[in-house]
Amino acid sequence: MIKQTPWIERKFDFNFPIGLFPVIIERLRGTITQLQAMVKDIDEEKLTIKADGKWSAKEVIGHLHDVEELWSGRIDDFLDHKEILRAADMTNAKTTTANHNLRSTTELLKQFSETRNILIDRVKDIDEPTASLIALHPRLKTPMRLIDSLFFVAEHDDHELTKIRRLIKG
Repeated sequence: MIKQTPWIERKFDFNFPIGLFPVIIERLRGTITQLQAMVKDIDEEKLTIKADGKWSAKEVIGHLHDVEELWSGRIDDFLDHKEILRAADMTNAKTTTANHNLRSTTELLKQFSETRNILIDRVKDIDEPTASLIALHPRLKTPMRLIDSLFFVAEHDDHELTKIRRLIKG
């Protein structure tokens, strides 16, 4: 099996046309459905198992919710014409201290779904000049457009969904 590249090691080329905006929004919507389908009929206890000292599937679901605040804040940064986007907490303290394993999967999915839908509602109808606003990503040290930031979120979603699928497979 091919080992998944750690998120921190990922590199990105943001050179796609603005016309992909609707596709990216659809990917963001699809994460909710994929998550629900992935964990449907999976025992709650199995979803709390940690592999190699890393997060459990429930903790990864909780993490997806936890980073929604960052994604939304970065949208604010673009709309406020900030030069540099706010930085992520690379220690993931919010997820580490949240005790997501003590919550039901249904509750975690509902919480993520609600916050993701708020994010989608904020951006789904923006115009091309707004989607083209540019700021510097603090870790990547590269300029990105608002559309690129949303693509980055969709890529992060897929990265975490892959982790969950592997955890469930065992």
